[in-house]
Amino acid sequence: MTFQNKINQRNKKYTDVGAINASQRILETMCSHIQMRYGLIRKKRGDKWDNCCVYDYHSQQVIIQDSDTYVKIYQEIRKGFEPIYIDNVDRCTKQQWGELLQEFGLKSYISYPILNKNNRIVGHLSFMNDEPVEFDRSKLETLFPFCSDLIATDFSTTTETLHLKNILEQERMYSKNRDLILFSLAHDLNNPVSIIKLLSQYLGQHLENGTQKILAKKIENTSSRMKGVIDDILDFSNTRFGREGESHTELVNMEQLIKQVLSEFEVIHDKTVLTNMRLPLNVHSDKNKMGRAFVNLISNAIKHGAPHKEIEINAFIEKDNFIFSVTNYFSATRLPNTSDLFKPFLRGSGSKGLGLGLYVTKEIAKFHHGDIEVVIEDTKITFKLLIPVK
Repeated sequence: MTFQNKINQRNKKYTDVGAINASQRILETMCSHIQMRYGLIRKKRGDKWDNCCVYDYHSQQVIIQDSDTYVKIYQEIRKGFEPIYIDNVDRCTKQQWGELLQEFGLKSYISYPILNKNNRIVGHLSFMNDEPVEFDRSKLETLFPFCSDLIATDFSTTTETLHLKNILEQERMYSKNRDLILFSLAHDLNNPVSIIKLLSQYLGQHLENGTQKILAKKIENTSSRMKGVIDDILDFSNTRFGREGESHTELVNMEQLIKQVLSEFEVIHDKTVLTNMRLPLNVHSDKNKMGRAFVNLISNAIKHGAPHKEIEINAFIEKDNFIFSVTNYFSATRLPNTSDLFKPFLRGSGSKGLGLGLYVTKEIAKFHHGDIEVVIEDTKITFKLLIPVK
């Protein structure tokens, strides 16, 4: 069977053109320049050789060709690093090469090695034609090294891209598994922590000893903090997995909710908190989520604020928005990177938390069709939560 018959038998569009696009373009250009009908790029993969790209200049298309067609040619003709130029098999000085090419209906043949930066052979660039072709060998000897380098670079880039894709897929799987573990852990901890909180509330209501009542209150407040962390993880997992968490919107007295949150902080923190609230109306929102947003922003100010400096809280209605802002001082040597503040699992220096507080707060703002603004002035940083008033 002739070379052309083999081509016609298996001729079809190449199905993965994008993967070899650069090499393909080089092959097309070279076929046109040399006036060879068939161009072939072979790639070495370990001890094996694969047809990376086969191009038929007459039909102007990339084709898939069974590599068995070329095995015998390569086994007999391709020897080491020396390029091969045969313009007419009838004048070929090596009889066995001429006989082999004629067996496949070929009259002219060119083969050039593709070397990597370490001067190791990584492929071959070949051109074939069923008629003799006149070409200027001296020009090809100048052109082929350049084309070989370009194809070798394309090989390297393709390999690196596949490697990076594999790493990315592994990281995606790791991230997904990590989120699943966090969700499972938070889900399993949710009930026992809730029970601890309820029991501490019950004890606080029924104990008569003042010291014991204070201890019970501390247990309640600590369990509330733990419950908040668990809720943050659950909210984080819900946003990652596309779940819709349980939410109940209602008209909420924000001033009362903020005071309740602040009263819990007073028991376990001794920072001075300056409050200024002007809230003439209730705000339609999810009470539990808004409470967590307030807790997260205040906790962030306490954890990362400069020691012995007060925290300022403002809450008011302005231009159809409910605004809750928390301002604290920070050390000038620890200027926050605002681009990273709302990324999950990025913790501030010295923080022992999970790094989810601000991320979850941002998600809570989105849930309410709102946003968070960050303003830095001198050594002050302000987080401003804005929620549209319906």
